[in-house]
Amino acid sequence: MPEDSAAVLDALDRAEDAFGGYTTGAPEYEENLDPEANQPSVIQLRKACRLLDACRTLRDHGGYHTSVIEMSFAAIERTLEFYALTASNDSIDNFQNHTRAYNRAAALGVLSEQTARRLQTLYTDNRSAAYYRHTVATAEQAGMLFRLAVSIHDHVKDFSQQSYECCCDG
Repeated sequence: MPEDSAAVLDALDRAEDAFGGYTTGAPEYEENLDPEANQPSVIQLRKACRLLDACRTLRDHGGYHTSVIEMSFAAIERTLEFYALTASNDSIDNFQNHTRAYNRAAALGVLSEQTARRLQTLYTDNRSAAYYRHTVATAEQAGMLFRLAVSIHDHVKDFSQQSYECCCDG
């Protein structure tokens, strides 16, 4: 059995401590994502904003198509979770799998059942292929999924009448 390197074990210890809250000093949250200042629904919306902004940055710096696809799917989910948390008694704990957000979007009327099913199928059929398998993501796929994520984000925030909570830069 191989022996793990001291550097790996030290880094693992520090990561576990960071996620366990055993760090020194006050936590430094991302801009607009302070959990003490924002409701869970707003945090989900703003996480989507930050993911979309990261996609823009990566696209401006030569592609990173696989990452853009991954973050675009995540932005769609965070946006739909925002709406579900705003329009229902759901809690963030209800969203432990990737398909729940699509189902709730249809049930709450922000998207039609047909559109929600198509989004769920797009996710199921393509996210893992682009991320885990030998398939290589293309610029067109990344661009179209990013465009879809932005469209859903804009639709949901406007539909919710809480566009003022969005922190997107562009």
